[in-house]
Amino acid sequence: MSPVLAQSPFSPQEVKAMRTQAKRIEIIKDTYGVPHVYAKTDADAVFGMMYVQCEQFFDKVENSLISRTGRLAEVEGEAALLRDLWSNLFIDSTQAKAYYQQSPEWLRKLCDAHAAGINYYLATHPAVKPKLITRVEPWMNLMNNVPAMGGSNVAESDFKAFYLNDTHAIPGRSFTAEPPKNDGSNGWVLGPSRTKSKKPILLINPHSEYYGRIEIQVVSEEGLNSYGAPFLGQFPIFQGFNESCGWMHPVSLSDAKDLYAEEVQRKNGRLMYRYEGTWKNVDSTVHEIRYKKADGIATRQVVTYRTHHGPIVYATATRWIALKTHEPNIDLLAMHWLKMKAKNMREFTEALNKRAMVGSNVLYADKDGNIAYWHGNFVPRKNPLLDWKRPVDGTTAATEWQGTHELSEIPHYINPANGWLQNCNSTPLYGAGELSQEILKLPAYMHPDGHTPRAVHAVKVLTPLKDATMDDVVRASYDAYLPSGERYVPSLIAAYQSLTSDSLKSIVKGPIEVLKQWNFKTDTQSVATTLTVHWLEKIIQLDMARLPRPLTTEEQYSLTNGAALTTEFLSAREQVLALAQVVSELKKDYGTWEVPWGTANRFQRTEGEPSDQKPSWAVPATPGFMGSLNAYVSRKAPQTHKRYGVTGNTFVAAVEFGDRLRAKTILTGGASSDPKSPHYTDQVRGYIDGTYKEIYFYKADVLKHMEKKYHPGD
Repeated sequence: MSPVLAQSPFSPQEVKAMRTQAKRIEIIKDTYGVPHVYAKTDADAVFGMMYVQCEQFFDKVENSLISRTGRLAEVEGEAALLRDLWSNLFIDSTQAKAYYQQSPEWLRKLCDAHAAGINYYLATHPAVKPKLITRVEPWMNLMNNVPAMGGSNVAESDFKAFYLNDTHAIPGRSFTAEPPKNDGSNGWVLGPSRTKSKKPILLINPHSEYYGRIEIQVVSEEGLNSYGAPFLGQFPIFQGFNESCGWMHPVSLSDAKDLYAEEVQRKNGRLMYRYEGTWKNVDSTVHEIRYKKADGIATRQVVTYRTHHGPIVYATATRWIALKTHEPNIDLLAMHWLKMKAKNMREFTEALNKRAMVGSNVLYADKDGNIAYWHGNFVPRKNPLLDWKRPVDGTTAATEWQGTHELSEIPHYINPANGWLQNCNSTPLYGAGELSQEILKLPAYMHPDGHTPRAVHAVKVLTPLKDATMDDVVRASYDAYLPSGERYVPSLIAAYQSLTSDSLKSIVKGPIEVLKQWNFKTDTQSVATTLTVHWLEKIIQLDMARLPRPLTTEEQYSLTNGAALTTEFLSAREQVLALAQVVSELKKDYGTWEVPWGTANRFQRTEGEPSDQKPSWAVPATPGFMGSLNAYVSRKAPQTHKRYGVTGNTFVAAVEFGDRLRAKTILTGGASSDPKSPHYTDQVRGYIDGTYKEIYFYKADVLKHMEKKYHPGD
């Protein structure tokens, strides 16, 4: 066992207790480096899970804790003040400690184990030097419900202008939206009528920033046996499965984060806001945020404001804007854990019925043959005549939430006749392929999401899929067809042909000929894919510039995921000019516009910034706005000509439920974060090609394919 830190923040009694707990836990890593944690109790399993997370990704575990506790600026400096301030608007340590005390005993034990597992790693690894967190506390788990800034229709620039640039005097400024950073997710489920084995198959396919999750199995003698991908620093398996059922959560715009336009005036030296004809005090709170400077730590005081709707997050020319959301920290953590232990649909829906989750849909399958899809989870009742994508009037009770919809009232499907379901960050209207007239009758705020190109593609490949195996489902999820190519390239060609004598035509003549011959499928040799991806990226920017004010990130998300992408408002010359710009940029980077997609689009796993001089792999997948089910968002780095993947498929699983569970999975790159490990890049080829590994779920199989077995601290 490693020696305890010389200057340990833990007492000998604490270390002894953690060591005793560690001896009850067995960790087995299989031949892919995937950890399997076996323990007496659920709490012991959480201890082991967190210890393993630290072993493989300690830096990211610590970053998660720093971010959740609103202390990024102490590490990253003044530039991170904005994110810390945002976190402080919704939760602080005092509230989190109170939530911990209010939690049921079983949940407190899990929080205790989460902290102990990380602390024991620190105590037994003196060479690891944390940036900030030297001791984890159990209450930190309850700082688990800070809404994403962009996902709340709030632009970082406007939030910063209001608070950090001190421009919140009335009148304020107009909203300036910014595109979201991620590219969505896919969830599919096939019922017994569609599979060869007559058993349900679930596809778990989140698209997110790379290396923020770990593939793991956790097993206890208290009935826990779950496999999947927790976010690093957290213990619930957010997307995964147990022997009885599985769950997938694509991002949803189902509306539970709303903006209220408040009329604010200064009266008798106090800030007041008008509500139902009377003036009420604007609450204010002073936040002291510490941040790193060259000569040490400094403190900045920021006063934040709140109405009964929620915190003020930015200002327009005439109103202050408050954000109303749902903050069920205890129920949210409990819900995710109870899902992991559900043995059937009744137990799973009992967990879901806490209705504590905002911004996620649910795809479900179980070994009894059930398949289901719920669009959203916590969905407030609201006036259906209002546009909830934009700020509503905060001066009247007519805009208040009117309670919460039951699960049975939100858009959902249970065992549909067609035999399959899909959600690709898309409208539930086509969740089972055909337009649902029943869902169409529901209020628009329940289904504001557009029909994304990925959803169009999913319907295309799932509709004819019969007698499917897990391999068939994975192949379908890697289908090379690009719906946005077929939809928009003909418009570009028509625009080109409509131009008369124009110098632009000579610049793009060759590229247009290539596009005319394209079959709208991607591969690493496709020049047409290179041209179209770069061209549509420019069209998205043009579309963003044309949106009417005030913009919101919900509206922009429908552009960046392709649902609202259009060339309708662009002239023929503008469309062709965008292609000419692509040609110019490709020539600058490569010396020619005839660049195969695999030459430009690369996967590289490396420490630090990507480099054109380091080894990399060609990738045929494209961004989700192209309709690529196998979504892959790549960008140029400051010193590169080529594009390297930053978001896309992360942990992907095809799971078949029956008397004996089977699953195939892939993880971006590999299970280890150590460049010297054989598991750093051993899954790259399977990740790119869609050749997934069969997992070891049952302990007898794990032991047959064991690479290493140990207790935490050994």
